[in-house]
Order: sequence, then structure tokens, then C-alpha cells
Amino acid sequence: MTMFHAIRRHLWLAALFAFASNLLMLAPTIYLLQVYDRVLPSRSLETLAMLMVVMGIALVMALAVDVVRSRLLGDLGRQLADQLDRLALAARIDAQARRSVRPDLATAQDVASLRAFLSGSGVNALLDMPWLVVYLGVMFLFHWSLGLIAIGSAVLLVALTLLNDWLTRNSVRAYTTRQRETDQLYAQISRNAEIVTVLGMNRALIDAWSARRSIDLDGQAKVADTSTLNRSIGKTVRQAIQIVMMGAGAWLVINQFATGGVMLATTLLLGKALAPIDQMLGSWKQFTEVRQAWNRLDALYRCPPAPRTVELPRPAGRLTVEALVFSSRSLGDPRARMLLRGVQFALAPGQLLVIVGPSASGKSTLLRLLAGLWQPQAGTVRLDGADIAQWPRDTLGRCLGYVPQDVELFVGTVAGNIARNPDPLGHDASAIVRAAQRAGVHDLVLSLPNGYETELGESGETLSGGQRQAIALARALYGDPSLVLLDEPNANLDADGERLLNRALLKLKQDGVTVVVVTHRQAVLSIADRVMVMRAGEVECFGTREQVQAVMQSRAKPVGTSPQVTRREATAS
Repeated sequence: MTMFHAIRRHLWLAALFAFASNLLMLAPTIYLLQVYDRVLPSRSLETLAMLMVVMGIALVMALAVDVVRSRLLGDLGRQLADQLDRLALAARIDAQARRSVRPDLATAQDVASLRAFLSGSGVNALLDMPWLVVYLGVMFLFHWSLGLIAIGSAVLLVALTLLNDWLTRNSVRAYTTRQRETDQLYAQISRNAEIVTVLGMNRALIDAWSARRSIDLDGQAKVADTSTLNRSIGKTVRQAIQIVMMGAGAWLVINQFATGGVMLATTLLLGKALAPIDQMLGSWKQFTEVRQAWNRLDALYRCPPAPRTVELPRPAGRLTVEALVFSSRSLGDPRARMLLRGVQFALAPGQLLVIVGPSASGKSTLLRLLAGLWQPQAGTVRLDGADIAQWPRDTLGRCLGYVPQDVELFVGTVAGNIARNPDPLGHDASAIVRAAQRAGVHDLVLSLPNGYETELGESGETLSGGQRQAIALARALYGDPSLVLLDEPNANLDADGERLLNRALLKLKQDGVTVVVVTHRQAVLSIADRVMVMRAGEVECFGTREQVQAVMQSRAKPVGTSPQVTRREATAS
């Protein structure tokens, strides 16, 4: 369903109120005609009093209609923005998690632009535009020459509006695209503030951001200058039109083709008729931005929701990997480098697999495929026999523990981070403590100033690297997952931390949890059930620790130093 179909009911109601509002706007014109053509010649105070009473009622009704229409559109903007904000954030999370390049992805700024448009005068101008025809018809009833002047005026202002669109369309598109890129650079600099400061990159990055920002502001100023010039020209043209209309009316009155009331009423009516065009001309920058945002938001809204599937039972943790093939094409890389080739293995519940190999051998890529973050070009990852892609993300997340290489903690308390939920009402205290105990960090958490209620700050800035990894492990174990995936979980741990980690991994094995650990360090190898050696995206050796060590010793290479093992030897292992 398109976004227009979702809001068309509200738009029809707004159009109905626009009909009532514009109909009531004819009341001042009728009042002016009656005063000049009836009350003044007859000098009837009773008629004047009655007209004023009717006019007062009409103005009150017009006020009520306008208030209702504004609130209707405001509520529409809020409801739609709430829904689109969630969709935009979900799409952004998905794109970032999958490392996919999506320059056309809708943003929160797009949602804000649409909400401002629906809540402002722009949509009212569009709804009032059809009434231009009605107002022109009324002026033709007064005199054909007045109608022709009104038509010419409308055509002139519409042409000026289209000219403004032609002059600013490409500029608005260019500077909004650049602005999105500049905002991304700002976020990257803020996110990496520590390394920027330590390496003395502040001035260089600030200068780079400032230069890009200056270009953005120049582009924005150029669009604003063009729009302001056209708006000023439009204002001058509109005043000139009113002068011409007043002069034409006076000529008709002098030649007795019309009355003085017609002359004044036509001038008033012309202002009402041209008001929507004037509003559109004054808000054309907003129109252009909304038009671009609409396409992105509509594409986001059209995305079908995840299909409802049969609820699968909680997995025991049996992991099967069948001939995985994955290239960087899925990540938007035009070079399409092959990252994994024919990776396959199987793990029973409660087994611990340790993956070793040199950097860029595909270890982290494999872990992301096991987690279901990325989809392979060929092959399948199965959890208890079911393709991992068949598991709904929320359901799979409750059965899966994951610690990435770069640990990120959220603003909030330790308890909120472990519970995977910043809402205190959504915390299960016993499950939080159990996860911390299984990860071996319960005592660490209690040593913090406020224990589990300690505020961590942005990205856990109050903790050391080892403490962040320990809490991330507790978060991964929250809810008793069946499969735990750890990418360099001991990278920032000291000897005591590694002992606690190994103790936690042994306890997970005893509990029947399947664990996959990517590491460059040797300590965890002593408790591994299976060891995999990877190089250049391929499995060079897979088997028990003893089998792999035997192969490595035959090659006089220690485990984890990229041994040259033949395909036959790897298969035999």
C-alpha cells in the first residue's frame, strides 16, 4: 500500500473542510456587494444590522472550520510521522547492521519535512487551489473583462511558480544530498572523538567538516536567494494586478457597466483567489524538499512487512553450515571481492568452536552470516535444521547471543544494557543477575558506584575496554540463548579476565549452549571442542583440537598462524 492510500481518508476530510472554508470566504465579498449596492443607496440601518449579524456568524463558522482543518492535518502529520520515524529507524538499523550502502534511504529529516508540510500552510494551499476556478467564475459573472484579467493574473503567477521550481529543483536536490553526507561526517567525527583527539586530528577534521558545511550553506543560500527574489517579484506582480483590477473596475463603474460594490468585491475576491498561488510561491523550497522526501518515504512505506511465519520451537543449538559463498557485492562494493568460499561445518548443542586465522581471512564475515545479519549468495546457515533466514528477527534475537569486535554500549544503566532494553519497567531482575553471573561479571557490576543502576554514559565511556566487553558478554547471555557468537571477546582482557571468560565458556558448554568464538589469542583453544583455521575466505583445516594440532605440527606451524594446508588434508581433518 502506498503512503497516499494510507492518508487519503484524512486528505478527503481536509478537502471537505477546505470546501466549507472557501465557501465561507465568499461571505465578505457578498457583504461588500450588499453594503455598497443595497445599504448605501437605501440608507437602511436594519439591513446593515442584519448583514453584520450574518457576517459575524459566517466569520465564527470560518474560524471553527479552519481550526478543525488545522488540527486534522496536524494530527495526520503526527500519526504519520510516528509511524514513519519507526520505519526509518528500523531501516537505518538494518542497513547499518548489514553494512549495505543506501544513499536513497529515508531519514528522520525527511519525516520532519513531511510533518512540517502537513502541519503548515503548504498542504492548505494545495487544497485551496481548486477554488481558483470558482473565484474566476464569480468574477466572470461580474464582467467578462474582470474574469480575463483574473485568468491572466493566475497564469502569470503560476508561470512564476513553475519558473521558481525550474531554477531551484536541481540546486535543492544537490544541496540536500550534500547535507546528508555532511551530517554523516559530523556523526563519524563525534563517534570517534577519542581517536580524533589523541592523534591530533581535530583541526584537520573540523576544517574538512567546516569546508563541506560552507559548501552546503552556499548552496542553501543560493536556493534561498532565488526563492526570495521570485517571492518578491511575485509580491510586486500581485500588487500590480490588484491595481490593474481596481483600475478596470473603476473604468467599468465610470462607463456604468458595473457598480462600485462590484469594483471593490472583485479586488477582494482576486486576492482570495491568488492567495494559494502566493503561498505556494513563498513555500516552494519546502515543496521541493517534501517532494524529494516523499519519494524516499513512500518507498520505505511500500516495503512489505516481514511475513508471519509458523512459530518455531526454541532451538537446542544444533548449527549446520552448508557451502557458504559470500562476496562484497552484497555490501555495495562494485569490485565484488569474494569473502567466503565453500565454508561448511556442523556443531552439536554444547560444542565450542574456535575460529583462528590471519586478519581479513573471513572470520568476522562468517560470524555475521551465522548471526543472520548478512545473506549468503549461496549456501545455507541452519539452526536446528531451519534456515536461519526463516527465523523472525525478534524470535531469533531471544535465542542468540552476540558480541561484535567493536563493543557498543547504550546510554543508560548497566541493568538496561544487560537486559537489552532501556525501559526499567521491561527489566527482569533475576534474568539480569543470572546473565551477569554466567558471564562472570556479577562481582564487577557490584563494585560499580551504583551497582546494576550505574549510569554508563555514552557508549559506556565510564568503563574500561575490558569492562565493556564483560558487560557485552552478559548482554549476549541474557535470556539463556542457545547459540552464542563471540568476535574477539578477549581482545581487551587481562589474564584474570581470560580465566573468567574461559570459566564462563565452560559453563555454557555444560548447559548445552553452542558457542562460536573468533580469536587471535591462544588461551581459549584449550577448552575448544572444534577448531577451524581460515585463510582468504576458505577453511584450511577443521576438526578437533588434537586433529588440527596434528596437521599443524606436520606442517611445523603453530595453530593460528595461517598454515598452508592442502584441501585434501583439510577434508581429512
